[in-house]
Amino acid sequence: MPLNGGYEPSRNDRTREQVELYEATNGVEGGTLNGKPVIVLAFKGAKSGKIRKTPLMRIERNGTYAVVASNAGAPTHPFWYHNIVANPIVELQDGAVKQDMRASEVFGEEKNEWWKRADAAYSEFPAYRARAGREILVLVIKPLA
Repeated sequence: MPLNGGYEPSRNDRTREQVELYEATNGVEGGTLNGKPVIVLAFKGAKSGKIRKTPLMRIERNGTYAVVASNAGAPTHPFWYHNIVANPIVELQDGAVKQDMRASEVFGEEKNEWWKRADAAYSEFPAYRARAGREILVLVIKPLA
């Protein structure tokens, strides 16, 4: 795995417990959030260099994934966004399958297409966009070549 460094579990109980359950059962348990499927994304902390993990909504098309930096409609980007921009090599776990991948932000029509898929995958995204007071960013995650 290209990610190296010590793993530091989340300080957020819900996040930490969901990641632990997901990994222990390959997503059989802990594999949903509000009834919708999730993936677990592992990435390197920009400042600490520690490996972090977070569950995110599963948005996938033909082996490429997207993650939405919605932070549930909060006015700030989620912590993981800054880490992934600084260190775009990630490990994505979808069920039992783990893959080394690279993240990059998308713009324009490509972003619009991923928003359609994101909204179809999780109906709360439009409400998050409406209340965030900021542009919500979308990252596409592709397998390493």
